Amino acid sequence: MIPFHTKDNPLLDICKEVGGRHKHRVPITDSTSGTPVCTGIISPSGLVAFIASKCPQGSMEEKMMDAGLPFRKDVVKISDDASAASAFELLDSKRLSGIAVVDEDGKLIGNTSARDIKNAVMDAGRTGMDMDILSYLAQVRQSQVVKNDRYPSCHVHEDATVGHVVNMLAKTGFHRVFVVDKDMKPIGVVSFADVINFFIDKGE
Repeated sequence: MIPFHTKDNPLLDICKEVGGRHKHRVPITDSTSGTPVCTGIISPSGLVAFIASKCPQGSMEEKMMDAGLPFRKDVVKISDDASAASAFELLDSKRLSGIAVVDEDGKLIGNTSARDIKNAVMDAGRTGMDMDILSYLAQVRQSQVVKNDRYPSCHVHEDATVGHVVNMLAKTGFHRVFVVDKDMKPIGVVSFADVINFFIDKGE
């Protein structure tokens, strides 16, 4: 981690550090002593929430494709009948923080993330990981006293506006939203880093 001083570093530099190197946290230190500021941590989710609250509404009314927000990417996905163990192994092998869960027709019906692996660890093996991924998640998330509606399938359609995507990320705290076509099949992803880098490019 590279510490940033509260007065010496512009916000744009911090955005570049978070978006460019995919850091999850950037600590803020006192410019004189170098000691960490108690509440001085900037996260990607914090930056996206800041963008959502400060950008003029007109600047976010363009559709993603018209504005140049990158979203068309290969989507790593797993079938809804795959086991939880298989889903988590895929997450680990691809070094991703989240993957799409699709039905037999390839339609997006859910997602799983690194947060679910944490829940699995806390579950301590009480729920069998040979269960299909969606059933497993329903049980483990419930066992963590987390309502299922806090984990909706976070998606937008390809004609969504930049503002819609940014506000969804800001409000849900998800690290990514999946982009789907008219048939609900995932065709891309927009991450925190994509949004941060998009606004860096717009500002330069």
